[in-house]
Amino acid sequence: VRQVKTIMVHPHFDMLNYDSDIALMQLEVLLECNTAVRPVCLSNSTETLSSSSLCTPSGWGIIEEAGSRWLQQTQVPVLENEICEKNYYFSHLGGITARMLCAGFVSVGGQDS
Repeated sequence: VRQVKTIMVHPHFDMLNYDSDIALMQLEVLLECNTAVRPVCLSNSTETLSSSSLCTPSGWGIIEEAGSRWLQQTQVPVLENEICEKNYYFSHLGGITARMLCAGFVSVGGQDS
């Protein structure tokens, strides 16, 4: 377990529609890289992720009523935003924006992001 020193939330994060839902955490102590601890891989801003390519989202998610106490991760396929909006988020305030990535197995009650 590591202590977080600072959390830097994206300056345009919108709590109503979760647009720009990303943050950086600075830990109290430096981590030593190994097979289990390594830098996160981010795609190039011009890179298009193809539908069904796999991604590994992480976060605290809603796996319990108040959210998880532990950082979670999963591996899920990318979904096309249009399909995601039509099938899962048609009632989501603001819909799926260009700054969002939709991924998962939500139609079968599985993991999503």
